[in-house]
Amino acid sequence: MTQSTDTETQLRDFVKFSATVTGFSEFDLWGTGQAEAYYKAAVDQEGPEAIQKAMASDPSATPADPVVGSIIKLWYVGVWYGPELAGRMDVAAWTAPGRSGAKPAVPDDSQPDETRSWQATPGHQAGEDRAYGGDGRTPLFVVSPDAYTEGLLWRAIGAHPSGAKAPGYGSWANPPVFED
Repeated sequence: MTQSTDTETQLRDFVKFSATVTGFSEFDLWGTGQAEAYYKAAVDQEGPEAIQKAMASDPSATPADPVVGSIIKLWYVGVWYGPELAGRMDVAAWTAPGRSGAKPAVPDDSQPDETRSWQATPGHQAGEDRAYGGDGRTPLFVVSPDAYTEGLLWRAIGAHPSGAKAPGYGSWANPPVFED
């Protein structure tokens, strides 16, 4: 078996698993055009073993696995939330810094410029870079330029991403129409 065939099989397995945990069909997931980008992001951030372990878990027990939570959120909003953030149930813990009351990384103006330290953001220590403990994983990032517009969130709520897809200007003035 070639490397390409192995990767294609793993990608198909990832989409099949994702369909189970997101509630959308494999057809819908492939239709986003994001399957390869999402699989690559998940593997790059957590490693192939962690992704295989998550996919081997019982779908009814998925809330207990934070990697699965990260995969679900990835499909819905197009943002990779590391398991340290995805596993938390409080909104402020997994929203971007500066949103929903989370404390943004801003300079502490109470100190002179030369000794100014940066305040910690949720899940990070002051002065730490955006990677988890220096291991190269990034806690929050948009996976691709199309991830926002292709998020399952929009289909789930029967709406369109603001400013990104038809019907365009003023569409948010009307109530959403849900598909059967």
